[in-house]
Amino acid sequence: MAGWSLGNLDVIVEMGHVDDSDIDVVVKTKDISPRKGGANIIVQEGSDAEEVLYWPVISIASPDRRAAIYTAALNALETAKGLKAKKVGFFTMGLEVSRIPSWEVAEEIVKAIINHSKTENNPSRIFLVASSPIQVSSFQFALNNMSMMPHK
Repeated sequence: MAGWSLGNLDVIVEMGHVDDSDIDVVVKTKDISPRKGGANIIVQEGSDAEEVLYWPVISIASPDRRAAIYTAALNALETAKGLKAKKVGFFTMGLEVSRIPSWEVAEEIVKAIINHSKTENNPSRIFLVASSPIQVSSFQFALNNMSMMPHK
């Protein structure tokens, strides 16, 4: 587990946070469909968090997927602020299964956090929860290179 500070916000990158009951607001994928064609298998991510928000339904074929990820992440941070939540978790398993490039997911979520941190200090702790080492590495790269990230 690695951590970064953005003003008063602590950002933690980890792989596979199983128990989310200690997180106030989480963002997950509502329905994860691991296979295209053949048997229609859908997995639903469970949660014990107080507030569960969902990523929009997007895939590698979605032309506006980056904007959708950014908007969903920023909306989650604004929701957390309104609820006076202390901890927010962004879970990326569904986005990873959708084959959206890991760097796109990381860059858009990190951009949302950066832009939120410019004017807000709530929530105070943000968890970036990946389900693959590649996504962890993408988050680490984005956070280590924030100065190169385009800001809105």
